Amino acid sequence: MKVIILAAGVGSRLRPITNTKPKCLVKVCGKSIIEWQIEAYLSAGIKQKEIYLLIGYKASQIRELIGCKYNEINYIENEIYDKTNNMYSLKLGLDSIILEKKDLLIISNGDCIYDFSIVTSLLRNRNENLIPCEKDVYFEENMKISIRDNYIEDISKKILETDFYGTSIDIYKLSSDSVLKLKKIIENIIAQDKNSWTEVALDILFKNIQAVPMIINGKKWMEIDNIDDLVTAETIFTKFSINQKKAIVLDLDGTVYLGNTPIPSAIEFINNNATKYSFFFMTNNTSKSKNKYIQKLKEFGVHKVTEHQIITPVLPMINYLNQNDIRNIYVIGTESLKEELRMNRLNCLDEKNYEQADAVILGYDTELNYEKIKRGSRLLHNKSIRYFATHQDMVCPTEFGDIPDIGSFVKMFEIATNRKPELFFGKPNTILLEKVLNKYSKNDIVVVGDRLYTDKILADNSEIDFICVLSGETNREDIEKIEKWPSLIIKELGDFKEI
Repeated sequence: MKVIILAAGVGSRLRPITNTKPKCLVKVCGKSIIEWQIEAYLSAGIKQKEIYLLIGYKASQIRELIGCKYNEINYIENEIYDKTNNMYSLKLGLDSIILEKKDLLIISNGDCIYDFSIVTSLLRNRNENLIPCEKDVYFEENMKISIRDNYIEDISKKILETDFYGTSIDIYKLSSDSVLKLKKIIENIIAQDKNSWTEVALDILFKNIQAVPMIINGKKWMEIDNIDDLVTAETIFTKFSINQKKAIVLDLDGTVYLGNTPIPSAIEFINNNATKYSFFFMTNNTSKSKNKYIQKLKEFGVHKVTEHQIITPVLPMINYLNQNDIRNIYVIGTESLKEELRMNRLNCLDEKNYEQADAVILGYDTELNYEKIKRGSRLLHNKSIRYFATHQDMVCPTEFGDIPDIGSFVKMFEIATNRKPELFFGKPNTILLEKVLNKYSKNDIVVVGDRLYTDKILADNSEIDFICVLSGETNREDIEKIEKWPSLIIKELGDFKEI
């Protein structure tokens, strides 16, 4: 048994991710697509030395990354990958391998992921010429097959729904005799056109051999062509289950709403599951009081939210200031923030007596003016005055695009005074989750958010699961660059209803 994996293409529909890596190295659930395939073959008993990778675009990356883990796999390089299609790559593969009379060959496209049991069933099936397919499942973009007298007659994307038998999952098992016929068909086509697809040759082949379908309905597989396919594959192959959780900690802006615009599916998910899970609503934004957040959620359709469900950096900051006997503070923040601090025995100094401050508190100040900036800078030039910030988000997502958040203010003061806050009380500081962790075990909690550098790091530091939604700041390209993968990636919170 030998295997050819066709993985030479650019994967242009996955740009910008594939600007820096080949398509087969794009990850699903933290593992590259090509590793999913290789492991499926190895689990079925195929040896590394029987696997041949047809590579082209950024071939050196594949050799380096895959070679480190699988050092006996063979590589065949299509040096004109940008001028040809996968039929030409297959020709190079067929010209390079030697099949004995009783040998079988598996051909697969390098942009698919399969349930390992599919490959095992393929090998164990006695039929030598075989195409796994989903019977009676019609996908417009995928290869369909039709049959006559129980044998495959056609394979094409253009087969009509009235004529199809099933959808091919882009993996083929062929006898050595069939491979010889396929080679001749490909040679004839390549002589006229190097830029053709493998399935064009297979369509001719199946009219000249007896090949049968192998039904895989109920088993997982995914062909990945674009970002939507990537996100779908995550939900299909993830081991994460929301049903095992008791508490869901939701980031607000970017997850539940964008600025002043609710995300409808997120609101629906919260309302539909209000009795199933304990919801907590978490934000780094201290420009509003807890009651204002409760009112905002109510206006968006989320009712019966109480103060104990709202998590902000204000309470841990108040506790810290009181424990360290820091009373006189100059607050660069909203009146709402100042009022909350005053209610907890802290003396918020004004423009008349700000020079008596023991500390500067920087919040997300939507009422910021230049006089506040001048007074804050003057204080921060005095190294004996302490300096704290509620959080460190660089931008705040809105329905119109990102706007500056406190992290931008921090940079401004750093440039002017050469000072950085000694402590941030918001995400990713794990102190923010103390009351949730005191009530639930780590395995019972999941954090859902749109930011890798705050929401995800908070979850990672707390050793709890993190779900990344793509409805806010983070895009799929950003995730591809990190080492530790989220427990799950979904477009938006409401997509849980489809999992």
